[in-house]
Amino acid sequence: MENEKKATLQEFLNIIAQKNLLQSKFLKTSLSDITDQEIIKFENLLSFYMQRENNTIEQIADKYLNKIFYLMDDQRYFAEHNRYRFSTFTETESYYNDPVYMNSYTVGLGLSTYLWRVHREVMRFFSKYLQLCKTGRTYFEIGPGHGEYMVTAMQQTNFHQYIAVDVSKTSVELTLHYINHSMKEHDKKYSVIHEDFFKYHNEVLFDAIVMGEVLEHVENPSDFLNKIYQIASDDAHIFITTAINAPQPDHIYLFNNLNEITELLSKSNFIVLDFVAVNTNNVPIEKAEKKKIPIVVAFILKKKLNPLESK
Repeated sequence: MENEKKATLQEFLNIIAQKNLLQSKFLKTSLSDITDQEIIKFENLLSFYMQRENNTIEQIADKYLNKIFYLMDDQRYFAEHNRYRFSTFTETESYYNDPVYMNSYTVGLGLSTYLWRVHREVMRFFSKYLQLCKTGRTYFEIGPGHGEYMVTAMQQTNFHQYIAVDVSKTSVELTLHYINHSMKEHDKKYSVIHEDFFKYHNEVLFDAIVMGEVLEHVENPSDFLNKIYQIASDDAHIFITTAINAPQPDHIYLFNNLNEITELLSKSNFIVLDFVAVNTNNVPIEKAEKKKIPIVVAFILKKKLNPLESK
């Protein structure tokens, strides 16, 4: 891009410290183990967001803090009512069609990939997943959101083609622009489609399927898992993340503990090859579940080819 804008992690943190002391303290703790490579990736994201809409670093910081505002408001509601604010997609659909909300949401979520320890751990686990499926016919991603996972997959693997679908037009445009920003020179064949996952049809089965933090956004997670089973090749490796006790404005399906998710995966005929569970307070998962501390979980899955196959 012309007039390329650059900014550093420290510059971003300095602005956060001026605007929100509590969030500044949280980030100082959260970033204690960030690697040099993760800082480079964060700063690439930061410069991309600044360039895309000709924003200053302060405007990007404001979008991040706007996401935090929504997050804290829903956490207060969850603490009081012990449930998410909404439980149907109809109630939250307006968020996906609101470009102002979605812009702050996707920018904030994208930056949190490296700002938050829980999301860094999941991204590190994703890189481990990619080592299991470095080549194949088609990589498929459901809900690419901010695009960081799709770009990482395109950089670290060599599939014949990469396809993503997202119900949000904002997310589709953001992902396409981020691919162009991060991979200026490449020969990868890819498409990012504005489409309902259930309406999308592909002629061939997928060798790698990624679905990051989607299950908590839908009314019936089992429908998504059953659909994934149908479109995955027998040898496919599948990467899925979701959240436990993690209120946000558009989260509608509440997982109370890890066991609920693993049982759902088993009933959907998947084998868990590996998983990681990370919580915001860095306490044992049993304590996090009991205290209703938000947990992010990621799974590497394979299909059960025999319905009687053990976990």
